[in-house]
Amino acid sequence: MDFNVKKPTHIFALAILVVTFAIILLLPIYSFFNASLSIESTQIEEASELVRLLVEIIALVLQILLVAIGLFIIVPLLWYFLVNKLNFKEALSRIKLRKEGMDMAVLWGVVSMIAMFAILFVIGIILTLYGVNIDESSNITDLEQIFSLPSIFVIVAFQPIGEEIFFRGFLLEKINSMAGRETAIVVTSVLFGIAHLTYGNIYPAIMTGILGLILAYMVVKTKNLTTAIVAHIFFNVTSVTLYMIGQSFMP
Repeated sequence: MDFNVKKPTHIFALAILVVTFAIILLLPIYSFFNASLSIESTQIEEASELVRLLVEIIALVLQILLVAIGLFIIVPLLWYFLVNKLNFKEALSRIKLRKEGMDMAVLWGVVSMIAMFAILFVIGIILTLYGVNIDESSNITDLEQIFSLPSIFVIVAFQPIGEEIFFRGFLLEKINSMAGRETAIVVTSVLFGIAHLTYGNIYPAIMTGILGLILAYMVVKTKNLTTAIVAHIFFNVTSVTLYMIGQSFMP
């Protein structure tokens, strides 16, 4: 194991990683049980157009720079640089983000996206039969409280890159090296689901966790992270598009 508790740079990398887990896992868990972290839509609606625009711009910048880039991309790279002593090219190879087999990775990404929709469709039917409102399985309504449609598309198209690098790249690789492939697939999927908890609603976490299983399996199968990135982006953009089309037909 490369980690050495006696090296300050290793301790620094571990501290950054722990803080990252606290933000992307503990905060969603806390918000699931407490509404204090949620922004009431009425507060946004009652604000002036200028205030709403400023809030959206700040929130979008934070979402992209701090979350998508800072937490999901920079933190894993710091670990590879400081602890594993890898250069940038070696770090990309470790998380299976490579050019070789790109065409097949994209193809499998599209196949994975279709499979994800098919599986969620079946699960949606089952949940509906048990009286569950499947609209609650999406967190798009939470995004709508702060972001306009263009901003939502930016987030759902860009953030998957960072999420895949962190969950199906960095974490999958580390857990696989310590506990094996099957454990890595399950654990990263559970963590991915927890990261998508919303206030009082567990269905987004369950659905996202199931999608995480598919994405992790496809990365292991194709040995290329591009598969998961393509599937994740296509799935997100298609989901938002279908949601908006559905909303336009509602009275």
